[in-house]
Formats: sequence, structure tokens, C-alpha cells
Amino acid sequence: MKQIVLLPAVLALLTACDKGVEMKNASVENVAKAVKDKGLEEKFVDPGKWEQVVTLLSIDAPGMGGQERAAMQQAIGQKQVHTVCLTPEKAKSPRADFVTGKDENCNYDHFKWGGGKIDMVLSCQHPNAKQKMALSGDYEPQRYSMAMTMTNEGGSKTEQFAMKMKVEAKRVGDCDAKAASN
Repeated sequence: MKQIVLLPAVLALLTACDKGVEMKNASVENVAKAVKDKGLEEKFVDPGKWEQVVTLLSIDAPGMGGQERAAMQQAIGQKQVHTVCLTPEKAKSPRADFVTGKDENCNYDHFKWGGGKIDMVLSCQHPNAKQKMALSGDYEPQRYSMAMTMTNEGGSKTEQFAMKMKVEAKRVGDCDAKAASN
């Protein structure tokens, strides 16, 4: 679930450059270096206030209890709206570990970003589970649209899940003074 929390940073990174990076079977470090070498870290998105609409499309979690399962099923199709302020400093350069945090157990099956399109699959191997995140969509400096699939395969039913979601985002204006100082 760590990748879900990092999704806004990933999407912010993907939304503004037309130069491209395409790699297969690459480490997170090598992808970050290629992004830097191409100069893609200079500017990722236009700074300002962004509205992000996240919609859960499906979830399958065999080990989830009855009440949890019912709550998740009710969440399917519901839109969650998030508004964030992206300062000029934050728009310039995310950290090199923008997708995986400091997780060294992850590798890109493929990573393609450029010309207004994104298509990537990230696989992570942990002691008790394998995770996979696929992200694809299109972007411009003022908006993006992405589809995301996440799976977790573990030794027990409680360690297994699969979910699909979509994210639509657009720049909606300038940040107010209070949001810009956070």
C-alpha cells in the first residue's frame, strides 16, 4: 500500500515533459538516472493548486473480513477528490526514489515515459510477498489521466489482493498563501 501513498508524487513527475525515457528490466536507480540525464527533472508539472479525482474500480482481497470487504465493495465507483498545492520548488525536482521510496527490492519490468504517454510496470520482491504496480495513461503540464493496477501476492490469503483504480487530475489555479507555506 506504500505505493498508493506515493501516487501523487509519481503522477506529478509524469505530467510535463515531452522528452522520453524507455527502459526494460531496469532498477529504480537506473530509471532515476536516465530521467536526470535526459533533463526531465528540470520541470515536471506546472506549479499551483491541483485537483486529483481517484476512483476505485475493483478490489479483490480474499483474506479480507466480511465488514472490511463490504466497506471496500461500497467504495468501488466512488470518487475521492484531493486538492494539493504544488509549489515551484516541489515542481522542479522530486527525489530519485520517486516511486518506491527507499525500497531497494523493486525493479521496473518496463518504464516508458514521453510524448504525452506513460506506461510502466514496477515489481517488488519482499520476504513474504511480491508486489506489482502497473501505471499507464497520458499527461500534459496542466492535466493527467492514469489507470493503475496493484497486486500483492503473499503466502497467506491475508497477504493477497488486487485492485484497479483511475486517477484524473487537473491544475485548478494558484495556491493560496496558507497552502503554499505547508
